[in-house]
Amino acid sequence: MRTPPYQPSRLLLLLCLALLAPGCRRDTPTGKIETFTVSPGALDITVVESGNLEAIESMRILSQVSRSLKIVEIVEEGSVITEEDVRNGKVLVKLDSKELDDQLYSRESDLESNRALLTEAQEAMVIQQSENDSSIREARLDVAYAMNDLRKLVGDTLAERVLETEPANLAALLDDADLGGQTRQDLDKHQTDIELARTKLGRAQRKLEYTQRLFERQYVSKNELDTDTLDLRSEELNLQTAESKLDIFRRYEFGKVFQKTWETLRSAREKLVRAEAVARSRMAQADAKLRNREATFRRSEIYLAELKEDIARCTIVATRPGFVVYEAPPRWQNTGPIQAGVEIRSRQTIIQLPDLSRMGVKVQIQEAQIDLIAPGQTATVAIDAIPGRQFSGTVKKKAVLPSSQNSWINPDLKVYETDVHLEFENTNGTLRPGMTATVEILVERLDNVLRVPIQSVRTDENGKHFCYRANGEQIPVELGKRNQIFVQILSGLGDGDQIRMTPPPLASQNQS
Repeated sequence: MRTPPYQPSRLLLLLCLALLAPGCRRDTPTGKIETFTVSPGALDITVVESGNLEAIESMRILSQVSRSLKIVEIVEEGSVITEEDVRNGKVLVKLDSKELDDQLYSRESDLESNRALLTEAQEAMVIQQSENDSSIREARLDVAYAMNDLRKLVGDTLAERVLETEPANLAALLDDADLGGQTRQDLDKHQTDIELARTKLGRAQRKLEYTQRLFERQYVSKNELDTDTLDLRSEELNLQTAESKLDIFRRYEFGKVFQKTWETLRSAREKLVRAEAVARSRMAQADAKLRNREATFRRSEIYLAELKEDIARCTIVATRPGFVVYEAPPRWQNTGPIQAGVEIRSRQTIIQLPDLSRMGVKVQIQEAQIDLIAPGQTATVAIDAIPGRQFSGTVKKKAVLPSSQNSWINPDLKVYETDVHLEFENTNGTLRPGMTATVEILVERLDNVLRVPIQSVRTDENGKHFCYRANGEQIPVELGKRNQIFVQILSGLGDGDQIRMTPPPLASQNQS
């Protein structure tokens, strides 16, 4: 694996520490003071944090069942799922479905019962619609018959005028110019009968007068005179009868017939209104019953389908290759590690199936350094389980807000999750999730700057910084940026100056 030339390797870091270690003493066994020659060079500003390896892409295997069930079978942790396992439908987890199987028969029985009730409601809807149509059709016929009777009684024109409102003066209708129908015929007949009776009465009067003259001259007998007298009286009675019939018709019969016809029409109309209202009410009841049965049937279908899906989801098969890692349940759940017999909640993650070909490290960067980190920066990753080897990486993402995972332990500590992706293709499974890794992120590189070891600088109680020449002379210095080994000198020292690797002890230390 190639290591970027500007990044100090782990081995180089150990050599530097070994070389600088003697500076911790005042002098060497031979009495010689260790010094450092100040010279310009490159200074890599890095941020170093530790984290754990994890797959960049990981598939969560979770329980899709809508209730808590126990694990019956589970694939062994650490197993590698291959493409062949995916093709063969290898079982990863099997949950206990006995309770669901017992409910299946009950749900199927409920579905069939609700189907029968739905069919009954549908047929009742059809029957009710037919009954409504029949009753409304009958009521409309009654209205039509009553209207025809009214038209027949007074004629079309007058009937249209009095169709909506019953007239207050019925006698006036007989003299109305629009009167027609049976009433007009009856009036004409009564008038004709009267005219005929009057004509007959006139003829009887003339005949009697003629007979009277003949009788006075003794041309006819007394019997013929009496006969003509009786005929006259008969015709007078016929005229009175005809006139009486007309009077009775005008005063009584027409009003009675008209009121009866009008009341029949009004009753027919009210019956039609009632029939339509009853039809709407019964139809609404039938429709509500049908919709209720439909909703109940749909719920039964949904419940049965969900139950069947839950039963099918009790067996979880591999859908992609990966490395089996059991998900650690949260502490509050108190169920123990994932294993056969453990109860799993709905939507609870059981297995993480990471893709081992692409790995990364998630590190926590403190808030004092998070502004130095930016996506795209290069990094060097050392794996504790693989000593002496380093991997190149790139910063892919940093969190915008601080992590709240450990805020309850130390509320004052603000750290930001940062993802570093390795460029190494982990095709042979060398790297495994959970391995401890140290990430060194290069945030800046300073070229041709003066630098000294960090332990060569002393800071007094006023915050001023000093270095010491080999003869013990104290030199005030101004510091710049630093990394874990060197610090930049902005002023106070020059190229070629010799300084002590370790400052002399303080007076208080000598006295002690």
